[in-house]
Amino acid sequence: MTRTLADPHCHTDASDGMVTPAELVEAALNAGVGLVAVCDHDTMTGAQEAARIGEEMGLAVVKGEEITTRWPAQTHLLGWFLERPVRSGMTLADSVAAIHEQGGLAVMPHPFMPTYFASCQPGMLRALIEKQPLDGIELAFAPPSTPGRRRALAQFYSEHSDRLGAAIGSSDCHFGAYDIGRVVTEFDGTSTADFREAVLARRTQPLRRTSRSVPARMIARQQMRGLFGLPLRRFRGQLRRDGL
Repeated sequence: MTRTLADPHCHTDASDGMVTPAELVEAALNAGVGLVAVCDHDTMTGAQEAARIGEEMGLAVVKGEEITTRWPAQTHLLGWFLERPVRSGMTLADSVAAIHEQGGLAVMPHPFMPTYFASCQPGMLRALIEKQPLDGIELAFAPPSTPGRRRALAQFYSEHSDRLGAAIGSSDCHFGAYDIGRVVTEFDGTSTADFREAVLARRTQPLRRTSRSVPARMIARQQMRGLFGLPLRRFRGQLRRDGL
């Protein structure tokens, strides 16, 4: 069976990414990535457009969302195979339940990072999986962590894999051709259905690959967009919620 490289955590300019859905699809194809999951923050407009373009250009696209959960930690959570956005501001457990209610898969992105905001910490994750099992967890990801935290994550996964689901690798791509496919998930098959089956059966393999360096000016612009522009748009209600 064909082995495909997936980058299942990608962003577009619908939230804090720096590329359009069309540019993301083109970058994935050029990088040898056969499947992406578009998971913009609290909106699915980019995912819907990327899925349409991907179908035309021969790229498998999973429609997803990166959900911002309840304040103050506002831990992020990925929903894959969604048809409509999940409301932000709920607890982690309620967010997982909302993903599962519409037949989606719940995946924990970039856990144990040295930040309180956005990244799920060990105690929070332990409390979550006592209530709600996950379908997958990123064990390899591009956002910065430390060797000690990566070791702690690997140990935590070995102890709780039955409640954490599939091992996932994702680039958390924001820059298209510059960072698409730098961390991927390898799976058997080529389609979104094959990917879903591989995740549920825990037959996935996280892999790290080389990537281009991102220009400092582009990183600065993206940080401003993510730290200030996106929260302001969310506060003003300017993120489209329908995803259609």
